[in-house]
Amino acid sequence: MKNFIMLFVLVFALVIWQGCSKTEESANESTAKTSEANAKLVKRNADEVAAKRAWIVKARAEKEAQRKLDLAEKAKASPTYKDAGGNIVYYKAEIDPSYTGGFDELTKYLNANLKYPEAAREAGHEGTVFVDFVIDAKGRVREVVASDVIGENAEASFKEESVRVVAAMPGWIAGRQQGKAVDASFSIPITFQLQD
Repeated sequence: MKNFIMLFVLVFALVIWQGCSKTEESANESTAKTSEANAKLVKRNADEVAAKRAWIVKARAEKEAQRKLDLAEKAKASPTYKDAGGNIVYYKAEIDPSYTGGFDELTKYLNANLKYPEAAREAGHEGTVFVDFVIDAKGRVREVVASDVIGENAEASFKEESVRVVAAMPGWIAGRQQGKAVDASFSIPITFQLQD
């Protein structure tokens, strides 16, 4: 009888051990399947983000080219226009206005001062805003307008933030026409892209 009970306990322990082993194997398989599914989802999301960004880059380049053509046509028809204040503004001065310190300093300024709109960040939205403005003869920024937006679900907040940052820019080097500082129109694209 004692041997029978010992045998029963031994068999019972073996059955429980086997059951735990199968549960552990099943859990491992389930974890592996979940990890594999998550990896596929992450890759698909990364592919979608890359495709959207490539589309934005292409659309931005096309829009920049079209805007340059439009500006050349305007300048050909008349090199200047009068703004709301009656000031003469050149579409394209002989020497374009430039940011003090050059393009690298402009990029630093934008990176330091541009704030990604929180709603757009949470929604995962990205895009490019073209900001048009006038640099007056003293190098001050005025008449800032966000004219074009590129990007699926591009936020109105992108426009607002772009206008805010450009309007707050420090002085530029004014454009020049026949050696004289003049008011000149200028445009920059500002891209909002989430960090990976």
